[in-house]
Amino acid sequence: MRVLLVVSSYLPNLGGLQSVTSRLASETQRRGHSVTVLTQRYPRALPATEEIDGVRVERWLFLTPRLRNLQNGRWDLFLAGLYYFPVTLLHLLWSIARVQPDVVNLHFVGAPAIFLLLTRAVLPFRFVVSLHGDDVEGLPRGTRFDRWVFRAVLRRADAVTACSQYLLNQALAVEPTIAGKARVIYNGADISGARSEVETAGILGVGRLMPSKGWDVLLRALALCQQTGCNIRLTLIGDGPERNSLESLQHDLALDGWVNFRGAQDHAAVERAIWANRVIVIPSRRDSFGLVALEAMAAGKPVVATRVGGLPEVLDGADAALVAPDNPAELAQAISEILARLEREPNYGARNRDIAARFSTARMVDAYQSVYA
Repeated sequence: MRVLLVVSSYLPNLGGLQSVTSRLASETQRRGHSVTVLTQRYPRALPATEEIDGVRVERWLFLTPRLRNLQNGRWDLFLAGLYYFPVTLLHLLWSIARVQPDVVNLHFVGAPAIFLLLTRAVLPFRFVVSLHGDDVEGLPRGTRFDRWVFRAVLRRADAVTACSQYLLNQALAVEPTIAGKARVIYNGADISGARSEVETAGILGVGRLMPSKGWDVLLRALALCQQTGCNIRLTLIGDGPERNSLESLQHDLALDGWVNFRGAQDHAAVERAIWANRVIVIPSRRDSFGLVALEAMAAGKPVVATRVGGLPEVLDGADAALVAPDNPAELAQAISEILARLEREPNYGARNRDIAARFSTARMVDAYQSVYA
């Protein structure tokens, strides 16, 4: 089978989308299929073509002339879109006509979507659209054109997948006509069985430093824990636009020395950090799936998470605590209670490994291949 995965962002960029699609690509290739990844060339310093984990990765400039670029004074982006839009579209038409992939799988309805929509109107190929989160949840912040492209792409697709039932329900509310061809394919994650660091008494948070992740709530919860005598250290892995404000908040809450901002890390470093900490905390205000929760469970770790998005689906039946979003007091209480339980029951969380096995990479790839066929 010849598979073309079209992804808005791919390795070496870091994030949940990149992790999931790279696992899908490499495992599908390992099973004897021919896989090519086509992604946005961002940052521009990345090579146009390279091989990652045995998979060919091509990076193109998916640029569209947007009115908002003119409104923001970005004539350079607007003119670049005028040039690259027809160039990239013709390149895509020629490549698909030449290679004739058995399936084209768009992951995340982003910049490449309009190009695939136009190509699909000219050339026949099996078209699968996979939704991952902000491509659906971010629609209210997009333009009228963005919403038109989203609906048109879903209508044109032969099959639609979403990484959680929550996200699929959101998509159905936008485009109900896809009900008969849509299904949930949960993201897959595996973690190595060997601990690589000594476990500490700390807690861990992993994700982009942005408002939707709720790290400010976690810092306030940590301060409340300190006030009650539950002295714990927080390791925060990730980078983003909120880093400076979070570091300032840490100082204002007298948490200097109790929070370790480690910045963006590759997956191996994240995995080591999961093994090294006792509890993984996910204070999101919205979260379409919860890949970090799944990786924590695969390591047999208990989880404290907010009751939002797809997190309740992933953590169903797990050794975990679900709390309301934007509630530092409830979050602090849940963290303290799980740490206290770990003192009484050191193996609390171990059974999460069995639950995480339902979300293995192998099962995810099985599900995608059934859709491809």
